[in-house]
Amino acid sequence: MANYKCPTLGDCERANTGEIFERSPGEDLHCPDCGTLLEPQIVRAPTGGARKPVVIAAVAGIVALAIVGGGAGIYYKKTHAAPAAVADSAAQAQASSDKAPAATDTAATSASDVQPTADNREGGIAPSAGEIDAQRKAGDAKLAHGDAVGAEAASNDAATKEMIKVAIADMAQGKLDHADKELDDAAARDPKQPLVYYNRAVLRLKQGRTDDALKQFEASFLNGFSYFDAMAKDPDLAGIRSDPRFAALVQKYRPATM
Repeated sequence: MANYKCPTLGDCERANTGEIFERSPGEDLHCPDCGTLLEPQIVRAPTGGARKPVVIAAVAGIVALAIVGGGAGIYYKKTHAAPAAVADSAAQAQASSDKAPAATDTAATSASDVQPTADNREGGIAPSAGEIDAQRKAGDAKLAHGDAVGAEAASNDAATKEMIKVAIADMAQGKLDHADKELDDAAARDPKQPLVYYNRAVLRLKQGRTDDALKQFEASFLNGFSYFDAMAKDPDLAGIRSDPRFAALVQKYRPATM
């Protein structure tokens, strides 16, 4: 569970009272009063000894990284609010820095190898919980060992995938405008993430915009989409599978070995 607040001070009673909302990954991250995207809250490690605490703010948008006091601590400063980034325990990251081996690219690679799945009830292709969790752990490991750039990239990737999950949930509830905004924000965060474009194509199909959907499918394929088996199970593609333009796109970009 992660803590969130509504950012619309002055316009929302729950924001004015500072109410804390607890949300699990995949839950709706909009304020129940005003509908504004909730902001994740900073998690601070308990202080102790001579060490300064490491403070990890949830990477909730494009972040500016600052190094505090000659390597004594690292924090992320938010510059754009987004709903789906969740901060893990800074104390846990600090503890791992004392005993874990040096972080390598292996953690990030194993995260990207976890395959997303198609949910036959909701449609679309959502990143798996295991994939997101692996990338969060990779980010924690990199942060604990001073790789601030690598930690930012891993956290940003995990947050993008959380936003995709929120968009899919919105589509399942018929909130197509909300889903469109979530996917726009996800694309702004990571313009190379193929699942952003794939699920935007699904959204365009739900909106009856087949030509635009085909453009989004191609953008997804061009950015390295590789989940063709999951795509074959996606119920939202039932109406376009017989379209020769879609069939031609799949034939063009699907590897011959699959």
